[in-house]
Amino acid sequence: MSKLSRKAYQQQQRVSRRQKWMIIMGLLLCLCVIGLLIFQHIAGQRQQQKQFLTKHPVRGLIINQDDSYVDFTQVNQDGMKYAYLRASQGASFTDDNFNDNYSRSIGSGLKIGVYHQFGFGSSIKGQEKNFVESVGNNIGDLPIEIRISYYGNYNSHNVKPKKLFNDVNEMTAYLYHKYHRPVLLKTNQRNYEILKKIPHAQFAITGKQHAKNSKFIGLSNANQIYDNGKISEYEMSAFNGNKVKWEEYLKQLKSDDLEKSNAND
Repeated sequence: MSKLSRKAYQQQQRVSRRQKWMIIMGLLLCLCVIGLLIFQHIAGQRQQQKQFLTKHPVRGLIINQDDSYVDFTQVNQDGMKYAYLRASQGASFTDDNFNDNYSRSIGSGLKIGVYHQFGFGSSIKGQEKNFVESVGNNIGDLPIEIRISYYGNYNSHNVKPKKLFNDVNEMTAYLYHKYHRPVLLKTNQRNYEILKKIPHAQFAITGKQHAKNSKFIGLSNANQIYDNGKISEYEMSAFNGNKVKWEEYLKQLKSDDLEKSNAND
């Protein structure tokens, strides 16, 4: 190999090594940028979770027979303050796990509520009878909840607002006078406008628009988390207030219970 060709070869090798180093440095720079973006994303998520947990410190589970086994004591230790258990649906369906869930939840440290899933095609008398037979005296500490959500062929186009109001009003009045406590209506924002004048009713609504009118609020999937940031496998809701307001709320419920019970003795 001539001196010229050897020199050209060495020059070519130096250029090749320089190019390799530039490629490696470019890749390392890209990896650093990607790592920084991932770190910022995770840090942003954690900050959002921290803000959410600070804003909604009182959260609870919504449980039915389709859920896996619930360790109520453990979820209380994970930061949950209450649990709502499904008892019945419509005029004939009962939750297979209600009695077991209820008995195991007692002493867990959670405040317990029970709920009925409203049936659009069932008579109100039939639904009242089904609920009462399902729960007996096991009504927990919180307002009895009626969950009103469309299913099957029932939707906002074929469910008449006046009938919905009359049916829910009738069942709310029945439960209020039988159990001496307010009734929590869990529904969407549209139905809230239809039902908001029902006496003795409180509301649980998903969305910010009516947050000020809600005692409880529904949570998006991203916000269904425990205090440690772990995503819950169960549906969650939140009390619309801080821990002090929660204790005041519980105290008022207990006081109203006693007052109404004494008035009926």
